[in-house]
Amino acid sequence: MRAGLETKQLYICRACGLIYDEEKGDPDSGIAPGTRFEDIPDDWECPLCGVTKTDFEPFEPFEAPDVGEVLGFNGGIVVVGAGIAGWNVVRAIRGIDATIPVLMITACSGDNYHKPQLSVAIGQDTDRASLVTTVGRDQANEFGISLLADTFVIGIDSTTRRVRTTRGTYTYTACVIAAGARPFRPPALAGAALFTVNHIDDWERLSAMIANSVQTRAVVIGGGLIGCELAENLVSKCQSVTVIEKQDLPLGSLIPEKAGQRLLEHLNDIDVNFLGSSTVTHVVEGDGCSTVCLEAGTTLEADLIILATGLVTDQRIAKSADLKFDNGLIVDSKTLETSQKGIYALGDCIAFEGRPSRYVEPIIKQAKAIAHAIVGKAAPYEHREPVVRVKTPKLPITIEGLVQPETAWITKVDTETLLVMEQVDGSSRSKVSIGR
Repeated sequence: MRAGLETKQLYICRACGLIYDEEKGDPDSGIAPGTRFEDIPDDWECPLCGVTKTDFEPFEPFEAPDVGEVLGFNGGIVVVGAGIAGWNVVRAIRGIDATIPVLMITACSGDNYHKPQLSVAIGQDTDRASLVTTVGRDQANEFGISLLADTFVIGIDSTTRRVRTTRGTYTYTACVIAAGARPFRPPALAGAALFTVNHIDDWERLSAMIANSVQTRAVVIGGGLIGCELAENLVSKCQSVTVIEKQDLPLGSLIPEKAGQRLLEHLNDIDVNFLGSSTVTHVVEGDGCSTVCLEAGTTLEADLIILATGLVTDQRIAKSADLKFDNGLIVDSKTLETSQKGIYALGDCIAFEGRPSRYVEPIIKQAKAIAHAIVGKAAPYEHREPVVRVKTPKLPITIEGLVQPETAWITKVDTETLLVMEQVDGSSRSKVSIGR
């Protein structure tokens, strides 16, 4: 490690926006001031979100002139985050008011694409251009808004109504948080080099890795929705696919045991190796491949490891704005306004009664409610559990209603190709269909 740097370098975390300053180091993690980024140990973790060095990139500070000179934006609605949620909010606002100033701030390019398609596209011969429906800057021009791409939000001051970013500070009359959620990384895997598919940039890196490998042994950590979708869609591209899951069966928290058994049989039939009741303790990286170590003492050799252990909402923005939080931003059930007046939220980053809203189906209605609330009109949101369709084309799975873990399931249809089960708990009804 070298001190006394001639030129200070900055590196930014692509996951959360934290900036590593070589001049200051990271003393809390044992990284002395003056430590060059290249000299930081490979197992060093972002002190804010826990990702590794590979998720950082060089950052050039942006000296922002007057906001109006940069963007033609002198206050109005600030949307934090692009993606399905962010663009739906913009679309809903423009459906009511064609002239109100809108600024979208996003850590990525802002390109418009359908995120749920990523887990399926990994098994297809496709590329980024075919997944992107509209380039971010073109979408912004179409809606007549300002787009600040490749920019991280550092914090929100709910008192002065200002959003601080890596490219200046912007005043808002209303702020909408559509920042999504990030992949949950178990502490035991904090320093491991893992792939995810939570963003098109992640998908592109994983897709390139698979395309450039002659034979690929893939290990998917997590047997939930994304894990099962990835497993089915990876088998056509990889030499072998193994899913490691803590629960006995795939989708164990969402479907009854009988349905889980049928899904397990399907995964086995398409040559997916499912390891239930298994926990990864650590990953040992080697030349060309890694060794996945399990709690039972067994090991697996892997050319690529994909993390599919669910999502968590980053609390950094919530804390900066003093927003109430319970597994996600707490919002008003009708207007989706947060605990601070003038700040709204939708999509993956919010929660109802402690249950995160992780699905796409409600987003359009959430965006409509927010847009109307901002302009002082009424279009109250009515939250209902969305219909979940697992993207496993060879064995379609549909989950309707809120599953109650302690309530018994009743089999309604049980044939060789189709299983339908229902669960009734008072006025609540849930249904799972698996097969055709």
